[in-house]
Amino acid sequence: MTNRFIRIIVGIAMVAGISVFPTRAQDTSFSTPDGQTVSLSSFRGNAVVLLFSGMKDPQRREGLKALQELAEREKGQNAKICWVSIDNETEMPSDRLRTIATAAPSVSVLRDASQAAFKRFKGSQLPTVVVLDKQGNPFGQPRGGFNPNSDFINDLASMIEALQRR
Repeated sequence: MTNRFIRIIVGIAMVAGISVFPTRAQDTSFSTPDGQTVSLSSFRGNAVVLLFSGMKDPQRREGLKALQELAEREKGQNAKICWVSIDNETEMPSDRLRTIATAAPSVSVLRDASQAAFKRFKGSQLPTVVVLDKQGNPFGQPRGGFNPNSDFINDLASMIEALQRR
């Protein structure tokens, strides 16, 4: 293939929103409340919902509750639902993170203490929701804010279902 042909294909893919190169999402790592390291690449083959939040987020409880409901709804599907704290150990100690994990047993509770993933996915406010396809690529734009009166759970469930059909 010529370089011009490759540039045309990449250009068309970019306009169509298709990733032709591996994204850094596959390399993103988090820590669990127990100090284990989890990589997004371990979720490959699943639609992934990441809700970035923290102690200073007044909507963290409502967001976590909504994620738990979504995770229960999607149980048995190829979906991974994650609540990601952007706080470091001082701001949110591991025992507090474990308490949060206990309150939402169907949700993976993770820590992004350096906020590297939050920044990589262009998070701009708390909470921020990022949906990844089964290859680990962002699906749509990050969504900032959480309106408990919105159809948040159904909107995310529809996105997961769309990714399941791909």
